[in-house]
Amino acid sequence: MRYQGFTPQETASNTTGFACGRERCLFTSVMMLGALFGLMASPAARAPMVSMFVVVGVPLMTFAVAAPSRLGLFRELGLLVRGAEALGLAALCALVGRFGDARAVLLRQRIRVENMYSGEVGRLGGLVAHDPLRLHHVRRLALLGTVLALVAGNVLPLLHPETYTWGDDWTAPFVLVLDVLVVGVASRLVAERMAIRLLEANHALGGGHPLAARFRVVPLSTMLGAAMGAVGGLVVLAAAAGASAVETSWIRPDDSMLASTIWFIRETAAYALPLGIGIGAVMGFCAGLAQPPKE
Repeated sequence: MRYQGFTPQETASNTTGFACGRERCLFTSVMMLGALFGLMASPAARAPMVSMFVVVGVPLMTFAVAAPSRLGLFRELGLLVRGAEALGLAALCALVGRFGDARAVLLRQRIRVENMYSGEVGRLGGLVAHDPLRLHHVRRLALLGTVLALVAGNVLPLLHPETYTWGDDWTAPFVLVLDVLVVGVASRLVAERMAIRLLEANHALGGGHPLAARFRVVPLSTMLGAAMGAVGGLVVLAAAAGASAVETSWIRPDDSMLASTIWFIRETAAYALPLGIGIGAVMGFCAGLAQPPKE
């Protein structure tokens, strides 16, 4: 039997190569984490640049290992753009009273998502092809997490106007738009990867009667979501810090962008970490509740 143009021997060879590559990636990441934490224990850790590298670099590497991309970054971005396009077009159709066309647009995007994930080789592709409803369930949770992160990330100037600002006069709308764009895109990418990882974990832990599966899966799924949310919150924080540095260069051209990035991370990490834990725990809890009926 041939599978996607490969013989069984070629398929087994490719699978083995992928597994070895994944193990090498994991080994390298663990070694780098150990080196970074060892560096943090040395006198060199007094330098702010080293501290910020650990605060940003460790979450990025950890999240890349814990919730790797299943589609690739460019395909993820393409799916995000097509989803936003479909949502906007459906809203316009509903606004003019063409509700049938709005449903058709959303259905087409739904089918596009299913085809993209079910076309993947491995356990995820088979899971999505067999039970696409669970895929859409966790993606709705990812959307919820994105909205919560987006709202929380853009109300800071309202809650702490003495610390955070959108700027004055002409800079204010540009700062707001850049914040929404950067935080929204970063949050959506992070939340979708978390959702797919939760889907895979719940499928591996599930089975049997749905009620028994919920008692078994929900606590573990909630803890997994909270752990990934903590790391994912710091990943989004790093993206928001970069946007803040650019915005600060508009408002105060004389300030250093590196200093602005470090300042934003130090001031906002205390908010990002518990927020990420909370959002991830909610996503994990709700994802664990969705168990298929016993076959």
